[in-house]
Amino acid sequence: MLRALMTQAGQRILGRILVIDDDRSARMLLERVLQRAGHTVTLVDNAEEGLKAITAGGYELLITDKNLPGTDGLEVLRQAREKQPRMQAILVTGFPTVETQAHARDLGVFSYVTKPFGVHDILDICDAAIRAGSQKP
Repeated sequence: MLRALMTQAGQRILGRILVIDDDRSARMLLERVLQRAGHTVTLVDNAEEGLKAITAGGYELLITDKNLPGTDGLEVLRQAREKQPRMQAILVTGFPTVETQAHARDLGVFSYVTKPFGVHDILDICDAAIRAGSQKP
């Protein structure tokens, strides 16, 4: 499933990343940063399309916004865990709360990221998540 797996510490493992965010500028920023790093990125703007993509499979990493129209990001995470338990996940939110962070942790997210985020920070988190996922049995 991984396009390139490099075993030396610090080297990038390239993966397929699904981004679910209704904020166009956030989607485009993530796409630009992650594609420049060599990842394959799929963008969707709502939970329904995101869940269809998750069901189809093939992603090493899911990045979802918490606040989506209709089904929220926490429900997306719950369903993603059922459909693709090996896929790593990152929850992004512009409205962080202790409750949301705890719920995300209970759902097994790799990282909880608050907006606005630094592009280097999000790239480092994505790289670490994909690396961790590649080491899952």
